Amino acid sequence: MHTVITISRQFGSGGREIGRGLAEHFNIPFYDSVIITMAAEKSGMNKEVLENLDEKASNRFLYTLPSGLPNLGQLSTPALYNIPLSDTLFLTEYEIIQDLGKKGPCVIVGRCSDYILKDMEDHVSLFIHASEQYRTKRIAEYEQISEKEAASKISKYDKERKRYHDYYAANTWGDASFYDLTINSGLLGIEKCIKVISSFVSAI
Repeated sequence: MHTVITISRQFGSGGREIGRGLAEHFNIPFYDSVIITMAAEKSGMNKEVLENLDEKASNRFLYTLPSGLPNLGQLSTPALYNIPLSDTLFLTEYEIIQDLGKKGPCVIVGRCSDYILKDMEDHVSLFIHASEQYRTKRIAEYEQISEKEAASKISKYDKERKRYHDYYAANTWGDASFYDLTINSGLLGIEKCIKVISSFVSAI
């Protein structure tokens, strides 16, 4: 197993659980919110502040770097202090994700990892989706909230994830043509998704 698996996901689709299951199946590292901790350690920024900015786009254009995917090392420390914290976080996570991909097989969830590693060999990008009805019921049960509240959260987080991804990446969040495999977790369920995806990855 030499593959790096990146997962983009709709809120409530079970992308995190599927990613963790794939990591366990292949016995490889799993990276999700721990990337925030790594970014805090690397940048020296407050972890709680970064958690509030995670997977959220800046309110202005990304500094003066139109490609959206710069090398953090090309910016001086004073320059980093002059850009929005959300952009600084993205730049830091960008380097971390590249380093993780170079170290070997792993599963990385979100944070534009699909685009950041798009040119890396032995990389498989996935998009996990499901119907709004399935996701609403799942979130309502998991968080013990009403389905109305769950639907509101789904709408909010999906918009944030799409805005974040489309702001920093040069492809479109959720567009099947930009992923190696898209899968409907609402039809298969979490366990069957893990089986199907693991078979797909092993067949490549």
